Amino acid sequence: MGRTTTGVLIAALLAAPAAAATAGPAQSGWTWTLYEGSGAITLAHEVPETDRLRATLECTPGQNRLAVTVYGVRPAAPFATLTAGQASATAQLEAVRGEALRAAVALDHPVVTAMAAAGQMTLDSGGRSEVVHVPRAHLAKLRRLVELCAR
Repeated sequence: MGRTTTGVLIAALLAAPAAAATAGPAQSGWTWTLYEGSGAITLAHEVPETDRLRATLECTPGQNRLAVTVYGVRPAAPFATLTAGQASATAQLEAVRGEALRAAVALDHPVVTAMAAAGQMTLDSGGRSEVVHVPRAHLAKLRRLVELCAR
């Protein structure tokens, strides 16, 4: 083995623990779960059967309102700008117990349509940006949420 090959192998071995620490959500149990019942409908980014929660998208059918909540973040301003694709909306942040940002937007707003199409929305508030990303494998759940909420 040459010196270059040995150096590359050592670098790869040293990087392996860092790569494991930043492994994607699927590798650590994170998933998107759709909860539908007689009341509120929720799409949660969670580790099932635990209290670990990153984000939720919630609505009550017939109320034309989608609430987006990102957990583990303290609000730094009273308003947030929600952006998806070329669409954006400004919304007042709502009170949430613990550390979380929650903003609501009309279900028929273009920002919701853009998020349902692409699976991504950014909440900007007080100089911070939080991204809610629903991977392609879970987009059907997001679209089902929007469909059920519109009833």
